[in-house]
Amino acid sequence: MNLLLICETAIIEQIFSLVCKKLNIDLTITQSNDVNEKFDLIVIDQNFIDDKFNIIKQFSQRLGAISSEELPFDKSRDFIIPRPFLPTKLQEILNEQFEIILKENITSKNELSNSSST
Repeated sequence: MNLLLICETAIIEQIFSLVCKKLNIDLTITQSNDVNEKFDLIVIDQNFIDDKFNIIKQFSQRLGAISSEELPFDKSRDFIIPRPFLPTKLQEILNEQFEIILKENITSKNELSNSSST
């Protein structure tokens, strides 16, 4: 599994690095929301939640936002990481999101095999 973190806050980058290492997740950190490759999970810090937010969604299976406030409904995020957060909370959230991705992948593979066998 791979994760893209769009962030410029050192402590958040450190927490993500530690948690991703523990969970065996490939972590890429960038300080720009110019995304042009696919990731399983993309997490965007609140400073980068702008007009490109919904466009970035097409590059991931799940899109999350780190935010201290509720996002407007026009931002199509899959989950929120409430700011501030502890490493244990982040680990719970990431585990949950990757389980969802795995279930979605299994479901779509089953649908493909069912449709090709009919």
